[in-house]
Amino acid sequence: MKKMFTLLSALFIGAMATAQVTVTFQVDVTNYVAGGATLDATGIRVGGNFSAMGGNANGGPMADWSPTTATSACTDLGNNIWEIAVEFPASSVDQTLFYKFINGNWGMNEGTDPLNTIVSGGCGVDDGSGNINRSLVIPAAATTLTYCWDACAASCSANLSNNAISNLTVSPNPANDVATFNFSSNANTAEIVLFDLAGKVVATKSVVTGAENSVEVSTANLMAGSYIYQVNAAGNVVTGKLMKK
Repeated sequence: MKKMFTLLSALFIGAMATAQVTVTFQVDVTNYVAGGATLDATGIRVGGNFSAMGGNANGGPMADWSPTTATSACTDLGNNIWEIAVEFPASSVDQTLFYKFINGNWGMNEGTDPLNTIVSGGCGVDDGSGNINRSLVIPAAATTLTYCWDACAASCSANLSNNAISNLTVSPNPANDVATFNFSSNANTAEIVLFDLAGKVVATKSVVTGAENSVEVSTANLMAGSYIYQVNAAGNVVTGKLMKK
C-alpha cells in the first residue's frame, strides 16, 4: 500500500510539473497596413520575456526579446490576421508576461504610437524608459487574446470577432480606496483580479455585465505600491498596471 501511495504521489507530482496552459495571441494589422506600413518578408512576430516565463511555440523554446528567432514567428491566417500559440508551464501561471507584436524586427514594433494607446487602453504599461509593452498575467486556463495593432481593441476591422472586453479605463489611477473599471463588453459576466508584483492575488470581484459597465473595486486594504489588474470575460483578458496611493 505504501509503495502504491508513493507511486501515485510521484505520478501526481510529475503531472503537475509538466502541466501546461496555452495562450493564443492574435493581432489584426489592417489599420497598420492601411496607414502605409509594409509587412516585412518574415511577417509578424512577437518579442517579450517569453523564455523567462518558460514559453514554447512553433515546436521549441522561445527566447527573451528576440523576434527574429523561429519560435517567435506568427502564422498568417489571412485577412491581415496573424497568430501564435504559446505554451507556458504551470509554474508560470499568475506571473506577468511583457510582450509586443513586431513587424519583422526591432524598429518596426508596437509601442511607438505617441498617444500610447496600449497604455491608455489598459492592456499594457510604460516601463519608464520609453518602452511600451503589452502585459499579461498568465492565466491558469487556455485563453485567446485578440488585439488590433498598437491598440487594446480586439480588431480594427471585421476580420476578428469582437472582444468581450473593450474601451477599458481604470480611474483614478493611482487609486486611494476605490478603483473604478469602465469597459464595454459583449459577455454576460466578467471577473476583475488584482495581483501584487509577486503574482499573489490580493483582490477579486465577479460581476454580471452589460454593454457598458462601471465596476468599483475596493483598494482600501492594499498597501501603497504597484499592482497588476486582470479583467477576464468570456476567455478574453485585458491586463494593466494599477497604482495604489
